Amino acid sequence: MSRDNPRTSSLLLGAVVVAAVLARLAAMAAGGFRFEDPDNYLPLARSLASGEGLELRGRLTAYRPPLYPLLLAPLVAASGDRPAAGLAAFHLLLGAGTAALAWLAARRLGASPLRATAAGLIAALDPVLAWQARSVMTETLAAFLLASALAMAAGSRASAVGSGLLLGLASLCRPSLLPGAGLAALAALMASPGGRRERAQRAAALAAAVLLVMFPWAVRNRVVLGEFVWTTTHGGYTLALANNPVYYREVLDGPPGVVWHGADQQAWWEDVNRRTAGMPEPVADRFLRDEALDLARQRPGTFARACLARLATFWSPMPAAGVYGPRARWLTFAWTAPLWIAFGLGLRGQVFRRWPGVLAVCFILGLTAVHAFYWTDLRMRSPIVPAIAVVAAFATLRRPRSDG
Repeated sequence: MSRDNPRTSSLLLGAVVVAAVLARLAAMAAGGFRFEDPDNYLPLARSLASGEGLELRGRLTAYRPPLYPLLLAPLVAASGDRPAAGLAAFHLLLGAGTAALAWLAARRLGASPLRATAAGLIAALDPVLAWQARSVMTETLAAFLLASALAMAAGSRASAVGSGLLLGLASLCRPSLLPGAGLAALAALMASPGGRRERAQRAAALAAAVLLVMFPWAVRNRVVLGEFVWTTTHGGYTLALANNPVYYREVLDGPPGVVWHGADQQAWWEDVNRRTAGMPEPVADRFLRDEALDLARQRPGTFARACLARLATFWSPMPAAGVYGPRARWLTFAWTAPLWIAFGLGLRGQVFRRWPGVLAVCFILGLTAVHAFYWTDLRMRSPIVPAIAVVAAFATLRRPRSDG
């Protein structure tokens, strides 16, 4: 780490935190401080607060991951039917923490105070991540946990357990982050310092910590649902949502820029509900997963095109025209296009080919791989914004020197 003036570093970090808070306040104000809850996390939190467990519509469920409603439960218990102020404070705290942790991770990886501040400001001001602060959804918490795991791993050589615990929590917040945790364990085995035995111990410690955090949830689901469900019973639905004949016809083979919504999507959803009615959650999950996989086997070329289209959506510098107006789309593009250039330049650095910087790449690749197959839109990449920010902060036009 380069030498710096502690007072200057503190001022820069403070600016990052203020920027994160102001950006999220602006997003919340744009929505009139009304928090959208499309995935029913508030009812789950109220059920937990009342002592009924993770229950929805009178039935214990594993359809949503548990961590976010668990953290919301004390908030809704204290605020009753008016949780907006508590939600705002919670998401502002998470947003400020995410930006600060991106700053810290960059510093620990060797960035100068100014480059670390660039990382923090990217995490603070990214429009996709900041906009999610106005929704009762898991992206805000997931980004905080990934930033925490990266900062923890960059802190010392003995931080594999701490990083694994945080990645386990991230997976219980947003299961699509679990593949990134698996890649992190593989990176510890292949790219971390020390001899073969030390690397194996580090990888085992990280993986064991992830599983340790997730194990109580799996046991709970064994008791409640009759099976060890380690993540959720929602995966089959999201796979089928992105891989069904109606979606292929309307979106993949439809007009450019079309967004799937409206009567045909509603009809598909109602048909799914009819066909899975009465099934236990794990059975319905497998049913929908197998249906999507059967379609992929029957139409491999179409499935491959759909995967490429989803990757293009995931990494698009501009949101869909069918949802956002021209101003929002071009403002997002003006932010994202130079960020992608900086990200590409940052990836050339040696720091992201070695431990622990390689973890940023693991998190990004893991989530990208998931959304090549599962339902995808622009907001899905928001949890990895801190990792993107840290990589981008190391951008340089100079060619990196080879270790050899």
